[in-house]
Formats: sequence, C-alpha cells, structure tokens
Amino acid sequence: MQESAGRRLAFAMAFALLAGLVVAFWNPVAHFKADLRADAQGFKFSIELATHLFQVGVKRL
Repeated sequence: MQESAGRRLAFAMAFALLAGLVVAFWNPVAHFKADLRADAQGFKFSIELATHLFQVGVKRL
C-alpha cells in the first residue's frame, strides 16, 4: 500500500515537473511575441491617431 502511494506521488511529481517545463519554455515565448506585435500595432495606431488629431486641430486654427 505504501509503495503504491509513493509510486503515485512520484508520477504526480514527474507530470507536474513536465507541465511546468512545457509552460516555462514553450507557451511564454509565443505569448511574448504576440504581445510585442500587439504593442507595436497599438503604438503605430496611436501615432497615426495623434497625427490625425493634430492635423484636425491645426486646420481649425
């Protein structure tokens, strides 16, 4: 009975370690790249919007 519990604990620890490694080395890179692309597109949109609003403001003067 104790051997069975120990074996289950060993398997649980091995799977937890494997899941941690997958999350640590696989997913964050893709998420980080997606975040960078979204930030770059958002920054570009912000600059274009600011330029447009500045032009509209200058025309009103």
